[in-house]
Amino acid sequence: MRVTAKNLRIRAALAVAAVLGGALAVVGAPGVASASTGRVATVYTLSNAAAGNSVLAFHDLHGVLTPAGSYPTGGLGTDAGLGSQGAVVPADHGRVLLAVNAGSNSVTALRVAEDGTLTVLSTVASGGTHPLSVTVHGDLVYVLDSGSGTIAGFRLHHGVLAPLAGSTRALSTGAAGAAEVAFSPDGSRLVVTEKGSNSLDTFTVDRHGVASAASHTASAAAVPFGFDFDNRGDAVVSDATASAVTTYSVASGTARQLAYLPDGGGAACWLVVSHATGTAYVANAATGTISTYRVRNGALTLTAPIAATVGGHPTDEALGSGDVLYVRDATNNRLQAVRFGADGAQVVDGPSVLPASAAGIAVVNR
Repeated sequence: MRVTAKNLRIRAALAVAAVLGGALAVVGAPGVASASTGRVATVYTLSNAAAGNSVLAFHDLHGVLTPAGSYPTGGLGTDAGLGSQGAVVPADHGRVLLAVNAGSNSVTALRVAEDGTLTVLSTVASGGTHPLSVTVHGDLVYVLDSGSGTIAGFRLHHGVLAPLAGSTRALSTGAAGAAEVAFSPDGSRLVVTEKGSNSLDTFTVDRHGVASAASHTASAAAVPFGFDFDNRGDAVVSDATASAVTTYSVASGTARQLAYLPDGGGAACWLVVSHATGTAYVANAATGTISTYRVRNGALTLTAPIAATVGGHPTDEALGSGDVLYVRDATNNRLQAVRFGADGAQVVDGPSVLPASAAGIAVVNR
């Protein structure tokens, strides 16, 4: 049935009854959802529990988000939100998942099976303290340790993480409130946003995978937070205080502002870019909305100040196939799937089973 009402909200219990005849997949039974379909998106988030961190899995089966298992990382969380983007990310073409353990200063690599189940492959010290974001380019991995104000590099080989000698680098002097580390599309640059000091650090990565010293840039607006890159390699950064987006060129090894445009919402904190369409999706944490921009050659066009109303407090997001946007709602402790169409956005609420400490979100389509 085609959805015709804009921002239609479908409660998970009703959706499960309609689609699966009332059969809800149970945590600990990860094979149930994937057994009846060829290609299923599995969405992952971290429990971030201080007693033992786990990756929580959910299948998106015909638009219904259902619990699909809980997988201990062997590390510890913090029992509080991380205030970051990129706490859990896919690697090796979706065959591996990387997760930070902020409470035990470590990073875990887990194998992703065809049905979305996870198996721990390796856990290593993060190279600093309080890791909260991780990024990968090929077999090269970097972790952002906000407590020590450093980044550290690793090689990933068949799921085994090994420290990269001489790769630990300090953030710039005065950097505070680090939020995310990410590789540029070609792997030649690393960028870190620092929401406490209103700054960005850019690192140049050499042919051995070792990062340079940080190049500091004052951000265009206060509280630069989550970001992604467009197809040209420009950084597209959310600015929480002004609820805006700024683009930066990092081609020279230093961030240079290109464009700035508010979205009309409140507290734009998380941002992802579709490399298929050039659309940037921005989660406005204070207003419970998603804004969309068209990003082209560093220029910004606000295509929809309110592309979707998700309600609650959207605090993480990730894109799946077909530009399905997955959002973590911290108010109602649940995941949401947002599908955009000509008639508006369809928002599907998952069950409210996430801990309040949950952090990060990643999607693997298998």
